[in-house]
Amino acid sequence: MQGLARQGLTGQNRGNGPASPPDHPLQACPAQTGLAPGSAPKDSTPKDSSLDGRGPLFDQIKRAVAGQILRGRWQAGQRLPNEAELSSLYGVSRQTVHKAIALLAREGFLVRRRRAGTFVATGRRDRFALPIEDIGDVVARDGRVYEFRIRDRRIFRNGEGIRWPDLPDGTPILTLECLHFSDGTPIQHERRLVNLDVVPEVVDESFDVVAPSRWLVDRVPWSSADHTVRAVNATAEMAALLGVEAGAACLSIRRQTMHLSRPVTLVHFLSVGDRFSLSGSSITDSATELNL
Repeated sequence: MQGLARQGLTGQNRGNGPASPPDHPLQACPAQTGLAPGSAPKDSTPKDSSLDGRGPLFDQIKRAVAGQILRGRWQAGQRLPNEAELSSLYGVSRQTVHKAIALLAREGFLVRRRRAGTFVATGRRDRFALPIEDIGDVVARDGRVYEFRIRDRRIFRNGEGIRWPDLPDGTPILTLECLHFSDGTPIQHERRLVNLDVVPEVVDESFDVVAPSRWLVDRVPWSSADHTVRAVNATAEMAALLGVEAGAACLSIRRQTMHLSRPVTLVHFLSVGDRFSLSGSSITDSATELNL
């Protein structure tokens, strides 16, 4: 079992910390444009191609394109100019345009069809989004000192002593058990599985200074995440680890992150109810949400 590691108030690592506590364990109607579905008007170039100058270029492109959609310049089912045309229109690189379009597609404004192009979505569903955020950053925002301890790490083959339902049998998996602290008080227990076919380099990371969640957020791309959140009571074993009474109210979060339909990591967090809070945002197709 490894010693306690500390990250400073800014969330940056500060090396090994003090000794740890005892080791106890939506469907909208198509717009009436007079166009066949999926067709584009003769001139789909927006009249206003200026950017607002606020923040990174990809965010400016994102707001500009979304603004054209919300104002009705590009209507439901209409094909957008391609990335090269948008790049020329806004005077930015194709890479910047690609990033902005990908974000708008993820948020439901656009639909990308291989070989056909990018289209304005015919409808969106409001949905609640939970952020993927490092616990160390959460603690640091509260002005507290974050520390963590790796309690256990092992390598298995899926189906041999461990089961990850979304992976084929035999897939190599790294398992990690970690305890997170705020000002020396345990606030969260973590059990994590990492797909070594997707992240083989994690085998060489000791996690002596950087916690697994921070390491993964910084280094590994992801495209989607599924969360299951439940209120539970602490078992005797978890109560001993977290320093609470057995049966104490806790928040259980199960999260699987994916990249291009491949599972990256599956993690279960158990947090002490009165020491941890969870917040997210409702994603809606409104000008307010896009800061227009």
